[in-house]
Amino acid sequence: MAAINRDSEVTRYLNRPVDEEAVAAFFGLVVEHWSMHGFGFWAVELRQPGQSYPFIGFAGVAHPSFLPELADRPELGWRLARSAWGHGYGTEAAIAARDDAFARLGFSELISIIHPKNARSQRLASKLGMARERQVFNPVLQRTTDVWQLASHQNEKCPKLTQGTV
Repeated sequence: MAAINRDSEVTRYLNRPVDEEAVAAFFGLVVEHWSMHGFGFWAVELRQPGQSYPFIGFAGVAHPSFLPELADRPELGWRLARSAWGHGYGTEAAIAARDDAFARLGFSELISIIHPKNARSQRLASKLGMARERQVFNPVLQRTTDVWQLASHQNEKCPKLTQGTV
């Protein structure tokens, strides 16, 4: 994950700093979130029969503590290695995380915090059934960012996971 987080194209539109300190702290933050809440980000590995399963990123649900205004709302997030882009892996992983968040965790809504210029993540959020709810100001980066939202009752009309490759 550190190598993925060091790729400037992958982190181009993140809504938080990704300096070396943040890269080093990422794993600890993920583990801490799991310990505190019992859910969080999952590792995403590419399933290749007869081969090892290479790690290509993460998807899952966590509280966005980097934006206190939204920290109590569950955020559906994803990040993949650039080599994994364009194959549908992010959509597949995010659908699985979305469906788990509603079915198993019982959340009534999910949000995604997406940079206004991040067209790839906006397309993925749209595929998940999400819609832009509003913008919030990110005081760390001194800019606004989009909040996308999906309510659990809307999820019934959304695409479902068919057969997994991740």
